[in-house]
Amino acid sequence: MERKNFGTHVSALYNQYLEDLFNQVLEMGSLVERQLANAVLAVQNADLDSAREVVALDKLINREEMEIDRLCVRVLARQQPTASDLRLVISAIRIAVDLERMGDEVVKIAKLVSNLAQLDDQACRNLQGYKQLIEISARANDMLKMVLNAFARLDVKDCAAVIEEEERVDDLFKVAMQEVTTRFKQSDSDVECLLELVYALRASERLTDHARNIAESVIYLVNGQDMRNIDAERLSTLLEELND
Repeated sequence: MERKNFGTHVSALYNQYLEDLFNQVLEMGSLVERQLANAVLAVQNADLDSAREVVALDKLINREEMEIDRLCVRVLARQQPTASDLRLVISAIRIAVDLERMGDEVVKIAKLVSNLAQLDDQACRNLQGYKQLIEISARANDMLKMVLNAFARLDVKDCAAVIEEEERVDDLFKVAMQEVTTRFKQSDSDVECLLELVYALRASERLTDHARNIAESVIYLVNGQDMRNIDAERLSTLLEELND
């Protein structure tokens, strides 16, 4: 499937509605991408200005989700959509929800920077698990870029790569949490820092979950394959097919 396939209807106005929907999803995605990039900078450099920018962008992202909902209603109300048009509407709604939730998780990571500034932020940044937080957040940003590119080009191979990366990040997250848990047992002097780190690590891991969800929505849009609740064996087979 190619994006131009959504512009073949007799009604030029209807074609424009579909194009607007595509563009609105990409616009919302670019805002979340910018937000996440700021969060990575904030965590890497203890940059409070970048952390504030993250919070400010969240309001814009919420408005984008509402606009996507409005455009979906417009498409449905215009005329009887084809099967592929319906998949676009469903996928757009799902992707918008995941992007909005990603924005919420990014805010949690940014708040870590603000909260640590009130503590001994350098000592907190030296804790085990902080480096993994930076790495997971950066990898989540790469996954988001990849999945938005997959949506723009309707490329399921990029989606397969995102799903595989999410599983690798899960392993990294487990290692980080083990290190933080060990630190909890060793000392009670870093409790506040460790709690903030746990919240941020969980938020960063959820970012990759949502990126994977978006990849699954793109796969559904392109070939109609519902990826929800798929078992490990079927998933492995499908990823092999997507990579061929």
